[in-house]
Amino acid sequence: MAARGRWALVGALVLAAVGAPAPAAGQSSAEVARARQVLEDYFACERTRRFAPCWPRLSKRVQADWERQGRGTVTEYAESRGAAEPRYADFRVLQIRRSPSRVVFLVEATREADRHGLPDRVEYAVLREGEQWRIDGRRVGQSETTP
Repeated sequence: MAARGRWALVGALVLAAVGAPAPAAGQSSAEVARARQVLEDYFACERTRRFAPCWPRLSKRVQADWERQGRGTVTEYAESRGAAEPRYADFRVLQIRRSPSRVVFLVEATREADRHGLPDRVEYAVLREGEQWRIDGRRVGQSETTP
C-alpha cells in the first residue's frame, strides 16, 4: 500500500472515531436543519423577550409543565418567560448531538447585560413530535429549566 493510501486510511479511521455522530435512522441533515430552525425561532423569542410566538413551538410535555405551574395559556407563559432571567442577546451553536427522536444543541449564550463577560453554556433539546420539531428542554449550566 502506498504511503498516501495508508494516510488516507488512518485519516478516515480517526475521523470515524472522533468525528460528529452519524445521523440516526430517519434523521437526515434536512431534519436536523428543521430542528435547528425551531431553535432559531426560539432564539428570536429570547432576544426580543416576546414569547407568545414560541408557545406552539414547545413540546406537549413542556406545555403540560407550564400548565401544572398555573401558567398554561399563551399569555401566562409569555408574561412569565418575558420577565425571567437570564436575558440572552446572542447565541452560538457549538455542538449538535442527535438521537432518533431528539436533537440537543449545545449553545454559548451571551447575557444581554454582560456582553463582554463569559457566555453561559446552554443545552436546548428539540424533540420530534409527529412531523414537527418542538423545544423540549433547556439546561443552563447544571440547572434544568423549563423553556
